[in-house]
Amino acid sequence: MLKTVICDDELPALELLTAVLLETGQIDVVAACQSIDEALVAINKGGVDLVVLDIEMPALSGVEAYGQITVQPKPLVIFATAHAEYAVDAFGVDAIDYILKPIDPDRVQKAVEKASRLLRLISARNHGLPLHADDRKPADLSGVLKIKDAGKVYFLPHADIVWIEAAGDYSILHTQKKEITVRVPIKALEAELPVSRFARVHRSTIISTGNIREIKSLPKGEAEILLSDDAAIRTSRSYRDVVQGLLKAH
Repeated sequence: MLKTVICDDELPALELLTAVLLETGQIDVVAACQSIDEALVAINKGGVDLVVLDIEMPALSGVEAYGQITVQPKPLVIFATAHAEYAVDAFGVDAIDYILKPIDPDRVQKAVEKASRLLRLISARNHGLPLHADDRKPADLSGVLKIKDAGKVYFLPHADIVWIEAAGDYSILHTQKKEITVRVPIKALEAELPVSRFARVHRSTIISTGNIREIKSLPKGEAEILLSDDAAIRTSRSYRDVVQGLLKAH
C-alpha cells in the first residue's frame, strides 16, 4: 500500500479524487487536505510514498508546493490538473505522472500502478539488492556511462541501455535484461550521455536512439516510440523538435 497525501482546495474534487484513488486498492491515505500548508506538514513528517497535488490552488500552486517539500528523499508526485500533459511537463518538476480532470478512473489506476512499480524498484535498491552494474573501471571509458551512487562508482556500457525513466530523486535504467535503480536525477545522467546515441523525449524519459523500432505520430505534436524491449514511450510537446529529428532519421 502506498502511503499517500492528497491535496485539492475544492472539497468535492478532493472527495472524488480520494475515492477514485482508494478504489485502486493500492492507496493508504495519510491525509486528504484542502490546505496546502496542512498537506506540507503531513508530507514533511516523512513516511509518505506518494503525493497527489492539484496544480491550481489559491495560496500556493501544486508546483510551488512541491518546492517546499523538505523531507529526503522526496516522495513521488502525481499532479491533478485541467491542463494538457504538455503543460505539466513544462513546469520543471519531476512528476512521475499526471491525472487530467475530469477524473478518469482508468487513468488514475495506471498512474498508481506506475507509482507502485517505481517504488518497488526504489525499495529494492535501498534495501541493498545488487545494483547489477559493474564497479570495475574499464580500460576504455568511451562508450560507458559512469554512475556515482551511494558512495560507489559503477560503469554501464551505453550499448546496454535501452531507456531511462525518472522517479523523483531516482532514475531507473532499463536494459535488455534488467532494471537498475540509482539515486541520481535523470538530468545528471543526461549530461553524461552522448547526444549521438541518446535523446530526451520527455521530461521523465531518455531513450537510446539505436533501440527505436517504430515511431507513431500522434495528435498535438506528440508521438509514441516503440523500443526494442517492447516499451512504448509517450513523448511530450515540449520535445517535439527532438521527435521530429528522430522521425527524419527513421
